[in-house]
Amino acid sequence: MRSRVAFTLLELLLTLSVLAAIASVVIPQVGLLMGDRKLVRAGEQLRVEMTVARVKAMRDGRVLMLQAMVEGNSIRVKPYFSTSDATEAIDQTGSQSALLTGADQGNVVAINVDEEAEKTVELPEGVTVGSVGVASAARASEIEQQTLADQTEGWSRPIMFYPDGSTSTAAVVLTGGEVGRVIVKLRGITGDTTITEVLP
Repeated sequence: MRSRVAFTLLELLLTLSVLAAIASVVIPQVGLLMGDRKLVRAGEQLRVEMTVARVKAMRDGRVLMLQAMVEGNSIRVKPYFSTSDATEAIDQTGSQSALLTGADQGNVVAINVDEEAEKTVELPEGVTVGSVGVASAARASEIEQQTLADQTEGWSRPIMFYPDGSTSTAAVVLTGGEVGRVIVKLRGITGDTTITEVLP
């Protein structure tokens, strides 16, 4: 008489119940880990956008503004157009050579606003901008006054990037729901950007 090698129904049920118990512990942790990565990726994406804006401001000789949609997941970067910086800008809204030849600086300069110069970036799904803190600075007060309408639409105070390489001092909090939050900090004098670890 040969004995058959097989699992009994009791052994199969016991194995399935152990696997279900392990899965109920592991799956939520994997979800949190995936959310962690998404939040870190969003922080890195914002850090890169800040660095690119700083370099572009220096290269073009134009003040750039970064604003975030508070409680949303959009970030936009756009140039600030004014006649006071027209002589420094590379897009020639004013002309550096005109100053060298003794042209009258009081002339009215027509500014061509380039709508394509505005760049909007979406953060990863599930990540929102919790808050944006910008340290007040005298040189940004005129620009902030002109962007009050944007702020009533949900956009944050502008974070400024200047042609001399300096920036606003700012902190942007990105939240990932139950996963936690990260804070992206921008240092005004040097333009250095840092990201915190995922905080509860």
